Amino acid sequence: MQARPIRSPKTFRSSRSAPRPLIRSIVGAGALLAALLAPAAPAAAAEVLVRGDATFKVPADAILAALPADAPVRAADLRGGTLSFELSYDDATPDADADPWTGRYERAIRAFRVRIGDTLLDMPVSSARLVVSDGGQGRMYRESVQFVADARAGGFTVQAGWVQLNQAAMTADLRGATGVLDGDRLPAPARLVALPTSGEFDRAFYLRIDAPGDAARPLLYLSTSKLSVGLAGPATAAAGAPAR
Repeated sequence: MQARPIRSPKTFRSSRSAPRPLIRSIVGAGALLAALLAPAAPAAAAEVLVRGDATFKVPADAILAALPADAPVRAADLRGGTLSFELSYDDATPDADADPWTGRYERAIRAFRVRIGDTLLDMPVSSARLVVSDGGQGRMYRESVQFVADARAGGFTVQAGWVQLNQAAMTADLRGATGVLDGDRLPAPARLVALPTSGEFDRAFYLRIDAPGDAARPLLYLSTSKLSVGLAGPATAAAGAPAR
């Protein structure tokens, strides 16, 4: 014979003694209280992937010849005159700057990679910064969106940046709806990659390398406005040895 479960009389009596409408009221009130006390669900993070391709003027032979053998980028890579970059950022990151015209989106950048020839620079995201300025920082005549990262590679320092500017005469006020940005919010991704600028040279990608102990004059400085940038699928660059 199969044994039947035995419930304690106390439990059994209490479950029958309370009227059913009262039980439903207690359960309903408990659910409402739990909903009120539950923390608000955070906004869903959306990772935006961006890819850029560019050509640049090959540095003079004297500059290439002066590059040390252990420099982060080799002369052979530079002679090709092309580079590409891939970055991803979280467009749900909140603004950390109290300035109403400057948005600093700390830790928004999730990846920032630069490829020149056979060299891949995997910039550390701990040093990367995303800044949106709608006439902030005391420059009401200038709007900008900047992705910048710094790294150390051996004894060298490396900085890479993708910058878009819209600027006018110093007496102009581009804050608010007057300019191309309406506040310091992150623009929608499709607009961010094609932000209207004040000129072709105000949309640029640059790479700077400084030698150990000589920050006054860079060992190498590349800057180009001959670039195309667009939204991309999952990053295709293979992970390289990160610069430190």
